[in-house]
Order: sequence, then C-alpha cells, then structure tokens
Amino acid sequence: MLADSGIKILSIMQTHKISNLFIIFAALVLTNFLITNEIFAAGHTQLRVTNYKAVESEADSYFYAGLQSEDKKLKEEYLSQALEKYMLLLETDPKNTVIATHIGVIHDNLEHKKTAEDYFYRAISTTPNNPYINFYFAEYHFAQKDYQEALKYYKNAYNNGYSKFYEVNLRLGTIYERLGDIGKAKKYYTKASAIKPDFAELKNKIKSLDKVYYSKQNYE
Repeated sequence: MLADSGIKILSIMQTHKISNLFIIFAALVLTNFLITNEIFAAGHTQLRVTNYKAVESEADSYFYAGLQSEDKKLKEEYLSQALEKYMLLLETDPKNTVIATHIGVIHDNLEHKKTAEDYFYRAISTTPNNPYINFYFAEYHFAQKDYQEALKYYKNAYNNGYSKFYEVNLRLGTIYERLGDIGKAKKYYTKASAIKPDFAELKNKIKSLDKVYYSKQNYE
C-alpha cells in the first residue's frame, strides 16, 4: 500500500517536471506520514481490544443506571452514553448477542422501535434459546401490548432457565389474565408470590382471581 502510494505521487511530480531532489524529499515525507498513521491505527485497534472488558463494564453501568432512572433527561443521557460504548464493542465483536440485545433495549427506551426490533432479531436469530435475550424481546412486545408475541418469548425464557425469576412469572400471570385464561394466570402469579412472598398486593391479586375462577367454574 505504501509503495503504490509513493509511486503515484512520484509519477505526478515527474509529469510536472519537479526537481529530482524535491521528488525524493516529498516521497520520504509521504512514506513517513503513511507509516506513522498505520502504526497509530494498529495501536488504536489493539487498545480497543485490550480494554474491551473495561469498556463493557462502563457501558453496563450506564445501561443499568439508565434503565433504573426515573428522570427522563438523565435516563436518556445514561442510555446514550451506554449506546455509544456498546456500538464500539459490537464493532469489535459483531457476534456478541448480549451487546446486540442491550442496544435493542436502549433503542426501545429511546422510542426507536424499528431499530430496537432489528437488534433483537439479530441477537435472537443467533441464540434463539438464550433466556436473557428472550426476556428482553418479550419485554419489547409486552410494552407494545403484543401479548401473543410477548407470551412466546417469556415462555422461551421460562423454559430455558428463568422459571424461578419473579419478573418472568409475574409477566406470564399478567398476560394470561389479560388473555382471559384465569387458571394459568393464577398459576404464574402463585409462582411469583412464592419467589417474593412479602408482596401483599400480589397475594390479594391471587385471591381475587380465585373468586373469578370459581365463579366462572360454577357458572359453567
């Protein structure tokens, strides 16, 4: 690459009848410039790889801080910071499906729905049974009230390691309740309540479903 660039410059200079001494000087300057740039680029790439875990840790901190923040402006700032770093990491490691998922979550929270969906599909098409990815893709559909799609991904998360996760059981109970399947709603609410027994509101929910369920059974 350096040799070809030098030859082209020399050819141009000779066409314009520039002195041999100046041609040699210019070629040396050009070669030194190109070599310096290539060394810097190589070092920069190595720096990115070397610091991958540190950048990932920083991005994760911004990511979770953004998700937990109730201040809209602060939330956007945290998530934007995380997004910038995750994009750099994904460029370095394009097969990292967890990072692709996080990018999807960020775009979802920033109301970039189509972009969010693209990243979720990118992640789940590579690792379709990853419970973490399925959970967040389910959350995406749940927020849009697309309960059938949400149900599919929550159940996939449940069946692949998240059966004892409170949020998954709670979501499954909520979806089945909204779809009118009181028996299954009660089943998953009960599982969620067993995981976090101090939630009195959920226990009251189960009691109310009992009344609806038995009333329905008696009516039928």
